[in-house]
Amino acid sequence: MRFFIPVICLSIAWHGPAYGYIDPGSGSAIMSAIIGMFVAISMVMKTYWYKIKSIFSRRAISASEPSNQDKAADEIAHDDSVS
Repeated sequence: MRFFIPVICLSIAWHGPAYGYIDPGSGSAIMSAIIGMFVAISMVMKTYWYKIKSIFSRRAISASEPSNQDKAADEIAHDDSVS
């Protein structure tokens, strides 16, 4: 292990020129891929965010607000007391 790390560091430090070229078409393809990746990640987050939020909002509404049956029973009781 002691020998492995210095060999990696020296091979990275003494590299030769790459003689590579990225033309404008490749650059725009790379930028399109990066932008597409961010859009895809944001759409996945948006999809799952609203699903998770809807699960919690249904529980919060059902726990805090009375149901329709409770409202109907209250109206009937109110009508009986008024008459």
